[in-house]
Amino acid sequence: MNKKLDLEAYNLIKKKIDEILLDPSHDFADPKNQQTLFEQYKLLVDSSQKTEERRKDSNNIFIAINSIFLTFLTQITHFTELNFEKFLVLTLLLFIGVIICWDWFRLINSYKHFNYINYSLIYAFERTLPARVFSLRTDIISELDEPAEKANAILKKETIIPKLFLMIYITLFIIVLFFSWLGTT
Repeated sequence: MNKKLDLEAYNLIKKKIDEILLDPSHDFADPKNQQTLFEQYKLLVDSSQKTEERRKDSNNIFIAINSIFLTFLTQITHFTELNFEKFLVLTLLLFIGVIICWDWFRLINSYKHFNYINYSLIYAFERTLPARVFSLRTDIISELDEPAEKANAILKKETIIPKLFLMIYITLFIIVLFFSWLGTT
């Protein structure tokens, strides 16, 4: 995703949080409202954790699907025996592999946006709470490890695997094309 879109998303999220998150008609000094706010905060933190777990599980599923798919493709691919029907089947299967990788990229970006929104909401909630655990953690990490670079490195590493599978599918397609061309000449 490009930086302009990231900045636009950041500004939109910040604006929505500032305008909508806390209803000004509520008295936040009231213990009942404070308890409700804290319960909502806990739900959001729990939801964020579950999203992280789903993201990891999804990546593992995509790795397994692509591994099985590539194993199958390499087992049925005998380039010396490539006829037109086999060429069509292999092309279709490789196209399916590319679609799977594309879907994987989209899912990674979707989780990236969802996590960003969740953590933005958590930080906004913390402005109303006596302790700012997540905000403090982020501040300390930023002073020690430059988390923006770390977060980008994690996202880049996370997207390397689908890129590798995509490159393998494209390479296999080029090989299939080459051998089908050799078979016709």
